[in-house]
Amino acid sequence: MVRLAWTLGVMLVTAIATTLYGQSAVPVETNQEPQRKAFIGLLGKPSEQGFTVDSVAPNSTMWKLKIKKGDVIKSINGNPTTTFELYAAAANQIRANDKVIVAYVRENKTATTSAKAIIKPLETSATADVIYDWVKFKNGYLRTLTRKPKGKDLVPCILLIPGYGCGSIENYSKSYNGKLIDEWLKNGFAVVTIEKSGMGDSFDCEPCTEVDLQTDIESFDVGYRYMEQLSFADKSKLFIWGHSMGGTIAPEVAKRHHPKGVMIFGSVFRPWSEFLLEMHRVQKPLLEHLTYQQTEDFTRKIQKIYYEFFVLKKSPEELSHNPEYKDLVVSELNYKAGSTNMWGRSWKFWQQLDSLDLAKSWQEVNCPVLILHGGTDYEQCSLVEPMLTQKTINEKHANSATWITISDLDHFMMKSKDWPEAVKNFNEQQYAKGNFNPKIAEETIKWLKSKV
Repeated sequence: MVRLAWTLGVMLVTAIATTLYGQSAVPVETNQEPQRKAFIGLLGKPSEQGFTVDSVAPNSTMWKLKIKKGDVIKSINGNPTTTFELYAAAANQIRANDKVIVAYVRENKTATTSAKAIIKPLETSATADVIYDWVKFKNGYLRTLTRKPKGKDLVPCILLIPGYGCGSIENYSKSYNGKLIDEWLKNGFAVVTIEKSGMGDSFDCEPCTEVDLQTDIESFDVGYRYMEQLSFADKSKLFIWGHSMGGTIAPEVAKRHHPKGVMIFGSVFRPWSEFLLEMHRVQKPLLEHLTYQQTEDFTRKIQKIYYEFFVLKKSPEELSHNPEYKDLVVSELNYKAGSTNMWGRSWKFWQQLDSLDLAKSWQEVNCPVLILHGGTDYEQCSLVEPMLTQKTINEKHANSATWITISDLDHFMMKSKDWPEAVKNFNEQQYAKGNFNPKIAEETIKWLKSKV
């Protein structure tokens, strides 16, 4: 199975209740704002009987419903909860003040309880003004969350574009993104984040896992235009940050606007189908302990499938009908009949990514670019990517692109001495336990200050 780089989210079950900071920075184009999502406050695990409760957070919706550890949730508002996906789908539909009806089993007795949902707490900060807002997107709304240096006005701003994964921006405070954001804030930079389609408080938007790459690009373009309208933003000092797959979206957004600069980290340049083969040759021995001969055998088999999928644009379903391909299409492309999911996104997302001509896109970006590479990044595992990005940009705009390699930096912004330690740190979720490499903040801040 392919191991891909993404920006991970952390499920939160407790938070401190707070209020919105001030007024909306940009008016929402509706007479009534969407309701914020509910604070469900439950952790558990699925079974054939239902969703078994491990813990319930105080002052949450489930706490108000008097659900207890050991209860088995059979359904929420009539929706079954026998798998994590079903439970998540039922819980994620609930917004503040919605009526919630839960059927559950306690001590072999079935019961039903109901109550109005509790609003999800809002993030606060001692050092930053935290601004929640909405922006119109297609037929719905996306949630924005902007952090700016407390009490400051007319400040430079950074639009943060994360990796490809479908995680909420409200998880950033517990991850490496939050650590980086905090350092930017301390140095006078505001940071704008926007949910991907269907994530977090997003309202009437297609699910992130089902939309294509073009939808992601459009959502971050909306985020940039939102940043431009902020009353406290210094319009002459707007930047874009792209991490991992976000580094492929960054030039697509930047070429439409006039940012002061673009920063990318751990991204790719070559067509995705080409890069994947190199990634397999690095990761199969490292993560799955295949021999190098076994790895080469695998790579040559998957190469044929990738050609038909990425170049000939065949669907996973079409490929699964080939007896030679079927097992690998299931194990490596995550194919399941009736599902569009592939590696956590729609399979169309990956075909569109492969079709991006990033050389052309980068040459259309007319501003300084900082390219960061981690020496222990086994996800974006090749020096070819930053080298080609830099050379391509500078070919059109002399001396515009700067490439910096941080030797002990891994893909998740941790300090790791080599690839094996980076794998260990990832598996132990050290990115959420304080292992943050400050060099990435130092290099970005040094570069940012040189541009303002």
